[in-house]
Amino acid sequence: PFRAGFGVGGVPRPLRFLEIGVSEGGSLEFWRDWLGPEAVIVGVDVDQSCRDVVSEDVALVRIGSQDDPRFLRSVVDELGGSVDVVLDDGSHIATHQRVSFNTLWPLLTDGGLYICEDVHTSYWPGYEGGLRRPGTAVEEAKDLVDDMHRRYYTEARSRRPAIPSRPDVWSVSFFDSVIAVHKRSRPDSRRIVRGDETRREQQSDSRS
Repeated sequence: PFRAGFGVGGVPRPLRFLEIGVSEGGSLEFWRDWLGPEAVIVGVDVDQSCRDVVSEDVALVRIGSQDDPRFLRSVVDELGGSVDVVLDDGSHIATHQRVSFNTLWPLLTDGGLYICEDVHTSYWPGYEGGLRRPGTAVEEAKDLVDDMHRRYYTEARSRRPAIPSRPDVWSVSFFDSVIAVHKRSRPDSRRIVRGDETRREQQSDSRS
């Protein structure tokens, strides 16, 4: 939905796109082709050899680790202090994925999208994974689903430990090896009843 830019008040501006993991640069080239010449695209990687794999016409590349909050914040500062889409295709290690998400989510624009790729590593011990192992990308995303429904339960009645509240998680989408989290401020919930209240009360009286 962002190929024409990121909409702010109905007026699109150039998209700010951050990809974690550069490797040979092929993904950055794809995103430039797909998103067009106006998008601002930045790739980050811990490997110094990635610095010059693409031209600046394709993307800016910054060298640093995805589990370094100070580095990540400095990259977003270059983008103007916020980012619209984050694609985590980095180390795929659970700890690194958590640090990146916890650092970048607050810097994600309202209406933006956070995507984590290759989350099948959540099941692989070599990447700090395992079936239903706490702290993996898959389990953290499941917690986000619980958090979206926080208003329907109380922590005292929940069998699980209290989880941090993120009231700006609008949706969590699961695909094979990919998780996408859409950020959007959610208003306080309210119950709306439609229909004839008088008729409802009459039916209640007749039953009693």
